[in-house]
Amino acid sequence: MPFALLSFARACAAVLAVAVMSAAQAANFPLRPVRIVVGFAPGGSTDGVTREFARRLEAEIGQPAIVDNKPGAGQVVALQTVQNAAPDGYTLLMGTTSSFAVSPHLYKSLHADALKFVPVAPVASQANVLVAHPDFRIASINELLNAAKARKAPLNYGTYGAGTGAHLAMEMLKAQAGIQATHIGYRGDAPALMALKSKEVDIAVITMFSAMSRIQSGELLGIGVFQAKPDRSLPQLQTTEQAGYPEVDVPSWIGLFAPLGTPKAVTDKLEAAARAVVATPDFQSFVLARGNEPMSMSNAEFSRLIELQSRRLGQVIRSIKLQPE
Repeated sequence: MPFALLSFARACAAVLAVAVMSAAQAANFPLRPVRIVVGFAPGGSTDGVTREFARRLEAEIGQPAIVDNKPGAGQVVALQTVQNAAPDGYTLLMGTTSSFAVSPHLYKSLHADALKFVPVAPVASQANVLVAHPDFRIASINELLNAAKARKAPLNYGTYGAGTGAHLAMEMLKAQAGIQATHIGYRGDAPALMALKSKEVDIAVITMFSAMSRIQSGELLGIGVFQAKPDRSLPQLQTTEQAGYPEVDVPSWIGLFAPLGTPKAVTDKLEAAARAVVATPDFQSFVLARGNEPMSMSNAEFSRLIELQSRRLGQVIRSIKLQPE
């Protein structure tokens, strides 16, 4: 056989061998512990749900699932850690709305990075809640919008940060309802709540985790949630869809992602395992107690959700000319 043909045959054999080996590895996945990278420090809401998810994932995949906290640079450290990992399913990311539907529009250099992942499965979502001081005496989104239109001076509203889901949800509602309101961003729910209590702001948009017990105790007045469906934590609150603004559907979700190139057989196994975890009554009770909703859909449905949310939030970011801080 001529040398060129021999070399080509050997190359084809090598490629076939790698493909067969990859298929075998995927079929036997996982053979060792799986690492789930989180872009936040230990102790927060995302970290807590991830650790409970990982603990239950172990029973589904038959291997340890280790949570690895990589905080920093708005989750960029975590994104880059997983993006640069081998695409074999052993290094995964617990991604968020911010990392996949907001940051790509704020940080242009991240746009390609956000595309270098495979959405595996969502895990949980958390509503952004519109709240006020009890003295405010407004009980629904529609009442708030009517009051805002009747005022001479714009409302002030606080959130847990510029460019967050809370900020962009309120800006989306402002645009669709035709009201004026001035945003004041704080570094987290706690300072936003302090500003609300001192009446530095008229209203605030905070996480369900922070709002739930305070509304139930009467410390805060609940006005509404920025999502289409009523939230099981506070079902009495008006949704944006009920108020007549169905596109203002901006819950903050967390979900499992793998590096681009991970074999489909592996991501299919991980998807099935993740959905099994989310379906368990104990996991659902855990997340509901923390103001989250368990979230389950196929990876194709999850991909479509991310695309839709990214498109809508990107439009808001461009319309208000938001710049990264």
